[in-house]
Amino acid sequence: MRQLRALWAAAVVTLFTSVTPLASQTAPRVDIVPPSANAGVSVAARNVLMDSSFVETLRNGFPTRLSFRAEMWTTNRWFNDVVDRVEWDVIVSYDVIDRTYRVERWTRKGVTPLGTYARFLDARAASELPYLPEMRVPPTGRKGYLTVQVDVQTLDISDLAEMQRWLEGEARPAVQGKRNPGTALTRGLRTLVSRLLGGEVRHLEARSSVMQF
Repeated sequence: MRQLRALWAAAVVTLFTSVTPLASQTAPRVDIVPPSANAGVSVAARNVLMDSSFVETLRNGFPTRLSFRAEMWTTNRWFNDVVDRVEWDVIVSYDVIDRTYRVERWTRKGVTPLGTYARFLDARAASELPYLPEMRVPPTGRKGYLTVQVDVQTLDISDLAEMQRWLEGEARPAVQGKRNPGTALTRGLRTLVSRLLGGEVRHLEARSSVMQF
């Protein structure tokens, strides 16, 4: 009996030892590649759409948005300063008629298609493509670092229409926090409905190491 228990304990240890590295590889994360002489900083969100609930909400007509916010900081003796801040979105949606997934990147310069796919696996891979935001860096000789925040959430068609108006410059009051209470309430109810249908929100953060510029 003792031998059997020892073998069982060894098997359990082996199981957890073999699973831990895999779990760390598939955990949601943000990858930051520092700028080089040939390219600027690169940002990518990995493994954030692994949960099956995203597929269900997409097929029910609720797109998924990955909202990025990157900040370049410079280090000082007493406090740090923000050199530049850039925001962009990656939208994953599902066309019920064509039965295809569409992936787009939204910036203030416009919408960039990242492809249309028959499989969600391929659409998820497209959503993880690295992006090189145009950012100012600290002056030569200074040190700095990059922080990135990513919010992953479920949207609906009305949210996309509002984003389109913002992109076209027609919704600046809403973006600046001057949205009327009725619109805010409606938006909150839509968010609640998406939660009940299985939608979820995730928040990820990452910070690069200190870099010499």
